[in-house]
Amino acid sequence: MLTEELDVFTESRLPLQERVVDKLADIMFASDMIRDMLADKRFKEAQRLETVKVAVQGIYDQVNGLMHQLTD
Repeated sequence: MLTEELDVFTESRLPLQERVVDKLADIMFASDMIRDMLADKRFKEAQRLETVKVAVQGIYDQVNGLMHQLTD
């Protein structure tokens, strides 16, 4: 718990743009994990989640575009 408090304190001292980029990176990481899960052929359920796959790919692409805008 102390580590979490330190992380929040440290994060709050970062410039806003760096904090936004950090949170966007979290979104990209999570959406990439979802894409991997949905691409895993071991899960038959993934076929029923095709609309989710398309939506998550869109989120990934949008966040990737924002990251490029903020870091270039």
